[in-house]
Amino acid sequence: MTTKNQIITSRRDALKSIPLAASAVAIAASSVRAADVTPSQTAGPFYPDLNNDLTFVTSREHPAKGDIIYVHGVVRDTNGKPVSRALVEFWQTDHQGIYDHAGDERQADKDPNFQSFGRYITDDDGKYFFKTIRPRWYGDEKFMRTPHIHCKVWRRGFHELTSQMYFESEAMNAKDGLYNKLNAAEQKLVTVAFPPSSESDDRTKAALALAVDEKSIAAESKVGHFDITIKAV
Repeated sequence: MTTKNQIITSRRDALKSIPLAASAVAIAASSVRAADVTPSQTAGPFYPDLNNDLTFVTSREHPAKGDIIYVHGVVRDTNGKPVSRALVEFWQTDHQGIYDHAGDERQADKDPNFQSFGRYITDDDGKYFFKTIRPRWYGDEKFMRTPHIHCKVWRRGFHELTSQMYFESEAMNAKDGLYNKLNAAEQKLVTVAFPPSSESDDRTKAALALAVDEKSIAAESKVGHFDITIKAV
């Protein structure tokens, strides 16, 4: 039978052990707080530039090979309001269908003058602009990809969007499994026409030239308009 004195003694022993346990926790926490802060370093290296002109690499003398195209559009929310300060990224193959990626076994044949990746921050009106080349299809009978450009849009307060842009009237679209997983309405949202730049209005051509630091857009180029809608968190 447990007596009252035994209960009191047991409680005293338990209370005596609390400061000891608390001290151990405090020492552990103190050692964590005392740890040196991980030093910061500059980001990089980046391949090869971080701008919106994929046709020219700063360290190279010659421009990329391929048919020049310009892509522009507006990033909007689901209410149709332009989204400013959104980061838009494009990446794609060169004119031979080769990615700048170690997993592509044809790296030795890749166009060294093609940037492969670019980015642009939308202006106050949600507009973005890119200059690039028309990518080529790649693959085989088992897995074939029609010409396309990958895109990603980032903006605080919105869900990150990763998508792909396709070319209108491209015969290879009918053979692309990923493209044909989209329904007709979805395909319409990501399929873009590229008429000759001569058909663009002067205001659009001037904006494109200014955005890629040119006096005028390239002759014989084509221009596509690709609007992007992102969803708020």
